[in-house]
Amino acid sequence: VYLSTCQLKKMNIAYLISAHTDAQHLQRLIASLPAEAEFFVHVDAKSDISQFNLLSADPRVHFTVERHNVMWGSFGQVRYQMTLLKEALRAERRFDYFFSISGLDYPLWSNSRIMRHIEQHQGEEFLFATCLTDRPEAAQLYQEYRFLNTRPWRYGTLKSKFRVALRHALKAFGLRKPLTISSHNGEYKLYKGGSWWGITRQLAEEAVSFYDNDRRFTRYFVNAFGPDETFIHTIAMNGARAPHCTLIAPDDAVSLAVLSPLTYIEYGKEIKIFTEEDFNKLISSGKMFCRKTVSGTSDALISMIDRHRTQEEHTL
Repeated sequence: VYLSTCQLKKMNIAYLISAHTDAQHLQRLIASLPAEAEFFVHVDAKSDISQFNLLSADPRVHFTVERHNVMWGSFGQVRYQMTLLKEALRAERRFDYFFSISGLDYPLWSNSRIMRHIEQHQGEEFLFATCLTDRPEAAQLYQEYRFLNTRPWRYGTLKSKFRVALRHALKAFGLRKPLTISSHNGEYKLYKGGSWWGITRQLAEEAVSFYDNDRRFTRYFVNAFGPDETFIHTIAMNGARAPHCTLIAPDDAVSLAVLSPLTYIEYGKEIKIFTEEDFNKLISSGKMFCRKTVSGTSDALISMIDRHRTQEEHTL
C-alpha cells in the first residue's frame, strides 16, 4: 500500500548487524547507509572485537555487551538476534523499524530510495514466510532434532561427529520434531523465511516477549535446525502481524533467495562473494542489499555500486 507524500511519516531506523570479520567493510557499510539511522552490532564471541575499535568513536554505532559464540544453524543465531533487538528497543530513541543485515552486506539503492521505500510502506513488515506444514519436502530438515547444536565444537572433531551421529540415530529411530508448536498461548504452525528482514516495533516487541516469557514456545527452537529462519516468522505469521507480511504460497519456489525480501543472495554450497562481474544482475535484481561483499575481492564492485547510488540520488 503506497501512501501519498503528505501522509508520509519520517521513520526512525535501527540496523541490526551481525559481524565476525572484515571490520574495514563494516565501516564502509555503515558509512554508506542513511546518516540519521543508528546501528546495533553483535560481534561473534569467537572474533577479536578490537578489530572494530575504529567504529566505537561513531555515536550512531552501538556494540552489544552480550556476545554469543554463534554456530551456524543453531539457536545461537536466535540469541544474537534477540540481543540486538533488546538493545535497540531499550535505546533512548524510539525506532519505528529494525532491519536485520549482515556485516558483509552492501546497499544497492541510494539512501533516498531506501528511506522513501520504507516510508511508503510504513506499517508493513518486510518479511517473507512460507508454512512448513504445507511443504513436506522443505520441512524435512526442520523435523530433525539437533541436540548440542549450540556447543562450539569445530566441524570434523570427535565431539562434532558425535553430535551428527546422534542426529542420524534419532532420525533412524523415527523421532521427528512436530511442525506445530504447543505453548501456553496456543498452537502455532511453523513458518520459514530468510534471516534478513525489516520489522516494525510492534513485531520486534512481540518477538522479544515470546523469547523472554513463553518458555515452551522458545524451547521448541533450542534443538531445531535454522531457528533464525523460523522463530520470528512463526510469531509473525500466527499473530496479528500476519496480514502485514508476505506469504509465499506452497507451490512457489522456496529458496533462500526467494525468502529474502530485501537482500540478493546466491547460495550454492556456500554464499557467493560478488565481484564487478555481478554488477548488472545485482542492480537489476530490485533488491535493496546484496550479500556478500568482501574487502579486496569486492572493491571494484563496491565502487561501481557507489557510482550508481550517487547517480540514483541525483535523479530522485
